[in-house]
Amino acid sequence: MEPVFNVDTFNWKELSPTTSHHGPSMKFFCGMAAIKVNDEYYLAIIGGCAPSSNNTPPQPGAQYMEDDGYRDCNEVHMYRLKTGEWTSPTVTGDRPPPIYDLTLTSITNTTAVLFGGDIGSCRKSNDVFTFEFTDTSVKCKKFSNPGGSVQWPKERYGHSSVLINCSSGPYLLVVGGFNCQITKDCWLLNINKMEWKELANIPDSVTDRRWHSLSVWGETQTTHWIIEFGGERGDHSIISDTRFIEIISSTSDLVIQSVLDINEYQKRRIQD
Repeated sequence: MEPVFNVDTFNWKELSPTTSHHGPSMKFFCGMAAIKVNDEYYLAIIGGCAPSSNNTPPQPGAQYMEDDGYRDCNEVHMYRLKTGEWTSPTVTGDRPPPIYDLTLTSITNTTAVLFGGDIGSCRKSNDVFTFEFTDTSVKCKKFSNPGGSVQWPKERYGHSSVLINCSSGPYLLVVGGFNCQITKDCWLLNINKMEWKELANIPDSVTDRRWHSLSVWGETQTTHWIIEFGGERGDHSIISDTRFIEIISSTSDLVIQSVLDINEYQKRRIQD
């Protein structure tokens, strides 16, 4: 099922019912990004995991992997909001393997970036994939850790990502995740240069999480607030903690200015 929430009317609407013969297979932990092609809006759905008993016909060209009673996939689907139609685009380039628990983030109207994910058989990914969409196709490109002294995040799943747009270009911020244990780290990817940088001195209250949510709010052209909520700690406790991360951008870099809890953030807004 594809529900949508109308922020003007505060009503939910089911866009497209799920059946065994219509649209993507029933799944969880897939990636979804909003795109706009030829002035029309689409949702792009990539990867995911479903019970092996799922009887939805396979998507032509997609790969599937059985994994302990579940079936991982690398399906790519597009949902056209105007007509309510599902389509299977032609996929070219470096298609990801069957993958789930990844992040898929819109970059521009027609491009998106995928990072990390679970690729089955106790393997995790730290590859980056970019996608360029048309209304009938998607071109994939893979970027892997070149090794050596290059900074690159470790493999993970259950992380969260947001896009930060600034004058020096788009950046992907990645926080937390899991690979045998919580990664407790925070990374910034310069998408144009495909260069990673680990952000140091970030408190565990921010990084000790998986399956948390991240949102970004651009207060000004140079001040960006990252709002983090919930998730699971390394000790498996479920949390409702909210953190506000203030990032300042310049023509050449992004710097974390402050990390606030919700009370500190509210005081800051009153003072401002």
